[in-house]
Amino acid sequence: MTGKKSIHNLKIRFIPYEKFRGNNLGSFLEKMGSNTLILIDAKLKPDEEANLIKETMKKVSGSFSGIELNSLEASSGENLTHLDRMKNMVIERLVGKKRGFTIIGPAKTVHQIRKNPEELLLYM
Repeated sequence: MTGKKSIHNLKIRFIPYEKFRGNNLGSFLEKMGSNTLILIDAKLKPDEEANLIKETMKKVSGSFSGIELNSLEASSGENLTHLDRMKNMVIERLVGKKRGFTIIGPAKTVHQIRKNPEELLLYM
């Protein structure tokens, strides 16, 4: 594995959306360790994402370079493709609800989160 960074002790912290929504964003960011990904069981609203990024920018330093985040929303409607139905099934199995999910991680751990309509990829 020459040239690749190895990630040890990667943790995934599951936080229900209701707890995230009522939580102080500063304390939320403190819970995120250097090798911790946060999984929230809902797609964050644009203003929630903006507030999270704003609070994160206040904490950027030599030891904390910020966060990467992205959401995957469940598809809805009558004419869902087979791929949409599969995506919805994965979301529901993963978080137990049909409202999507959000992944947040430290930028030093998660180099990029790339999203397209069919998938969400984490590059670490």
